[in-house]
Amino acid sequence: MQQPDYSISTPENVDLHLEIAGIGNRLLAQLIDTLIQVAIFAFIAILAVAVGMAISVAPLDSKTKGIAYSILAMLAILCMFFMQNLYFIVWEGAWKGQTPGKKLAEIRVIERTGQPIGWGASIIRNLLRVADGVFLLGLVVMLVDKNERRLGDMCAGTIVIRERQAHLTDSEIKVQDGLEADSTLDVGRISPADYDLLVDYLKRRGSLTEKARPKVARQIFLYLQEKLADKDSAQESENTEEKGPAAYSDFEKYLEKVYLSYQARAAQ
Repeated sequence: MQQPDYSISTPENVDLHLEIAGIGNRLLAQLIDTLIQVAIFAFIAILAVAVGMAISVAPLDSKTKGIAYSILAMLAILCMFFMQNLYFIVWEGAWKGQTPGKKLAEIRVIERTGQPIGWGASIIRNLLRVADGVFLLGLVVMLVDKNERRLGDMCAGTIVIRERQAHLTDSEIKVQDGLEADSTLDVGRISPADYDLLVDYLKRRGSLTEKARPKVARQIFLYLQEKLADKDSAQESENTEEKGPAAYSDFEKYLEKVYLSYQARAAQ
């Protein structure tokens, strides 16, 4: 069954269609993350037992041992508490919307605008996991919502999408001969939505009219160079914007370089 699309209108007035992550993919990611949590819980429990045995044979009086046991139990409980409640918040906040499970399931949480998820949204959507788990309420809401959001997503203003892999577009995009990836470009600032916009233009540029192509190329160029804080390219844009239709090749050279750099980063 075809997954539903989520449409975003970009600053360049281009409609970007993202594929919503299905319930199956999200359950797979949840299962993987749960197994990781269980493994960590088991490690903490085994470590606590080992330390407890060491305390029992240590040359300490009974009162000191009692205090040590209490501290050990408190630390173990705190570790498990933080693992249970902060696992998703920390991973999604630090990994731009992904956890190990989501990474393996090839899905990602983003904001409704297409931008990477922030810490605030990560905290809100994951604090509401408890409410989503009551009588499987989150699953029910996902089944009736057209964008398959749970309560946490609705309150945090997020959606979960399938992440498109960079290598899938290799055979469809042709770049200028001799052009290579630029390691100085911080392509980590580019969100999956930004990358989709870039790929969409590079794939469709040949179908644009002679008048529209340079305008769209320059708009996307300015948008990406601002995200990458590329001042040198910004200066080049001021020198080329008055050259006429042929100037689009200067912008496209930069766009192709960003594309290659993103590909190189994804392959690492």
